[in-house]
Amino acid sequence: MLAANPAFAGSADRLRLNIFYRNQWPKSDAKFQYYGGSADMPIVKNMGVGLLFSNDQMSFLSHRRADVAYSYKIEADNDKTIFLGLKLGVMQKSISASDLIFEQNETLPSNASKIRTDAGLGAAAMLKKIFASVAVEHLLRPYQSLSENRDSRTNIKFTFDIGYVYKFSPLTKKIDFEIMPNFICQLQGKQQNLQIGVISQVDWLTAGLSVRKNIGSDAPLAVILLGYKNLDFRIAYSYDLDLNRKTNHIGNAHEVSVTKLFDIKRKEKKKTIECPSFLQ
Repeated sequence: MLAANPAFAGSADRLRLNIFYRNQWPKSDAKFQYYGGSADMPIVKNMGVGLLFSNDQMSFLSHRRADVAYSYKIEADNDKTIFLGLKLGVMQKSISASDLIFEQNETLPSNASKIRTDAGLGAAAMLKKIFASVAVEHLLRPYQSLSENRDSRTNIKFTFDIGYVYKFSPLTKKIDFEIMPNFICQLQGKQQNLQIGVISQVDWLTAGLSVRKNIGSDAPLAVILLGYKNLDFRIAYSYDLDLNRKTNHIGNAHEVSVTKLFDIKRKEKKKTIECPSFLQ
């Protein structure tokens, strides 16, 4: 949650611990892997905090990051809630030069690393059965390379998400259904990603199917989601299927996320907010 938007810090109204792992293109030599963990919880009235640790690994390159998030919740009534968030982070980019071999069989003498700072903003809203969010990342535009070349600064990233929550029960009223169609748009420099899909929750089972398209690529991706959820525990697995025959030989992406919720003793009793299950 925190990786997507700092406004979600404390949105579950409980202590939430999460670990995640993503393996991108496992058959390629690049060995893209992304993993980490987060913790968030509400604190005083209408406020939440969170911590996020992550490592983005690509062969000899690594990008470690630690973020702290703060959120503030504005409740108009049970049908209208707004979340505002701020994220501040420290990152370390490093190169493990020992594995690099050049044409003349020379290796770099030592490893190199740089520490940068970054910041982001986020907002989310629940208006009856409609939810929407926007996140702005890399506000400080940190350098992507170890050198401070002006052309290597990270572009600001914008993420827009809008969807609809439809809940109903069959005649037996023993099983609850939740269907959430949604649309996501990500913009960063020349990159433009669009994703449209639907997520359904049937009792303990979570399932979803989405199609993601990079405007500059030849073919879209199909994203398949399966998961298990109860009141205190959830696990989800997603599989990105590359529909481009020219690139799918290097393998597709696998991602696993595990979340555990813990009750927190609160002096005041919070009223229930109607919101998507991914915020709880």
